[in-house]
Amino acid sequence: MTHHAASSFHCSQGHSSPDQYGALPVKNPAYSKDPCANRRWFRDLLWRAFPAQSERELAEKASAVLDVSHRQVINWLREEHDPKLRYIMAVLALAGAEIVFRRIEG
Repeated sequence: MTHHAASSFHCSQGHSSPDQYGALPVKNPAYSKDPCANRRWFRDLLWRAFPAQSERELAEKASAVLDVSHRQVINWLREEHDPKLRYIMAVLALAGAEIVFRRIEG
């Protein structure tokens, strides 16, 4: 087990057991069995937030809204880079709104 200096939690690979207060430890992404899962999740979220017919069309829409380069969006879509938290939160909000509007429209 590894003890993290910034936390009172002990994390173990693949096992989650409650601490003395009954709380489960925070997931450590370094122990993930699929390190690309987060990038894949964000890629799928981009497609939901910015419906498009092509990668290029999506990149044009997303880059204008998120104020990033067209190339940055392409890198996210191809799972080449991790997005910063501010972009994750913005895309989450947009994807959530897209789901709501789809339900309203029928």
